[in-house]
Amino acid sequence: LMEALKQNFGAAAQFEDPKGGIFLWVTLPESVDTLKLFQTANAAGVAINPGPEWSVNKARAKNRLRLCFASPSHEEISQGVATLAEICKRDFGVNKR
Repeated sequence: LMEALKQNFGAAAQFEDPKGGIFLWVTLPESVDTLKLFQTANAAGVAINPGPEWSVNKARAKNRLRLCFASPSHEEISQGVATLAEICKRDFGVNKR
């Protein structure tokens, strides 16, 4: 998952190596509204967890999301992250940095 994020988003996606669990928290540029991204990504077959739904500080989490890496295959992860990057570029102006 982290390699796919680096390849498709470059420095536009910030995250830390998780110490455990099955989710990775990702911070995208401030232009991204993950509640809106959720709708578009879902329609494209990509499931994400918008940050505001998982944070006590909803405003701070607007551009954050959780991605699960437990059950998708490597191929599904690669394709899903590539789709997310395309949506973020098209809808929110996020370019690979």
